[in-house]
Amino acid sequence: MPGGQSATASWPELLAFVDSVRAGSFSAAAREAGKTPSAFSKRVARLEEQLKLRLLVRGAGGLQTTPEGQELYLRVQRAMEDVQEACAHAAQARAPRGLVRVSAQPDVGRDWLIPRVASFAREYPQVELELSLTDKVVDLPAERFDVALRVGEVDDGRLTRRSLGRFRSCLCAAPSYLRARGAPRTVEELAGHVLLSYLRGNRQEAWNPATKQWMTMRAPYAADSNPALRQLALDGLGIALLPELMVLEDLRRGALARLPLEGIDDEGFPISLVFPQGKQLSARVRAFVDFFADEARRSLPQPRARNP
Repeated sequence: MPGGQSATASWPELLAFVDSVRAGSFSAAAREAGKTPSAFSKRVARLEEQLKLRLLVRGAGGLQTTPEGQELYLRVQRAMEDVQEACAHAAQARAPRGLVRVSAQPDVGRDWLIPRVASFAREYPQVELELSLTDKVVDLPAERFDVALRVGEVDDGRLTRRSLGRFRSCLCAAPSYLRARGAPRTVEELAGHVLLSYLRGNRQEAWNPATKQWMTMRAPYAADSNPALRQLALDGLGIALLPELMVLEDLRRGALARLPLEGIDDEGFPISLVFPQGKQLSARVRAFVDFFADEARRSLPQPRARNP
């Protein structure tokens, strides 16, 4: 510049100039940006005034750059590419990455958590998951788990709890069983039916929906897993109490029918994500907790509103 003075230009004017050159006209650049052609023309005019240079001339084919304008366009374009690359690098550095170790109870882990892992992986491709499905209540800090998906009340002052929704059970049977034996309408009428029982070691148990407690009983068919009980119910061998999440599709297609008993209001058990208290969550654990909390709002039964 004359007299050794340095020229300065504001970023909006430089962007308007580059966009106008790239689009070939002020009108085309304005359409792409959702602005008016005069706004682009005025910004480029201010840039020329700031630099004391003629940058663009109107030709028959649209805007043409002067030699000075062409050099400025190439330099600014390279600078913009550098800025975009720097922003992408910074965003990548902030993106959650690394291993998250998760413990989950088998039913809710199998039927709700695992079917959503692929969606989580697409959103957070740099986060790795180790999933342990077990009925054991793990000690998160001692066993180096980051987060646990738990059903039931959480009574551990060392843990922070993020409520997700409710885990409800469903008393159900196959249509073939109900045609042959009829559908019970009350808890008392269950006594005349075949109840599929849960096998715990050498003891058979069934859930009493009236007392909300497990009761010891003998039944012609018992199994030590809910998937096995579901199959026995599908085969028409009796009435089973199963996690609602497990049988939603069976209910939709009519393979199983829900038995709503009179006077029974099954609110179910709370489902929560828990993680160690008093510790700043890493980005990867925070991503996991926030993602599945958002999924829960759309897919899990929520607590019913209480009447005042």
